[in-house]
Amino acid sequence: MRTSRTNFDRQEARRDRRYAQPFLNVAIDGQDYVSDNWSLGGFHLTAKLPVEAGTTVTGMLRVDGADAFPFTAVVVRKDRASDAVAFRFQNLSPLAVSKLDRALARRLVRRR
Repeated sequence: MRTSRTNFDRQEARRDRRYAQPFLNVAIDGQDYVSDNWSLGGFHLTAKLPVEAGTTVTGMLRVDGADAFPFTAVVVRKDRASDAVAFRFQNLSPLAVSKLDRALARRLVRRR
């Protein structure tokens, strides 16, 4: 499968550009969190979560007050000193991608 790069900053190694807003509300194991930043590839939280790199988690995402949708993600990095945890989406549904994309588009249109 070919991957397209959506971030054009040559210094940035990530495939997808990260956004701080709109915030993602993330529910994992019944606990709610707010994302530090996110992209169509994953999200970053600062939270005390009992997970290690490589752990798969499931939960619900909500963006811009819209309906929540399920997700599955893998922990790709955990920093114990700052409680920062980075997640990469796994098999995100087309509906979820569409909702994230629309939320981002609304945010960009409001800037003008």
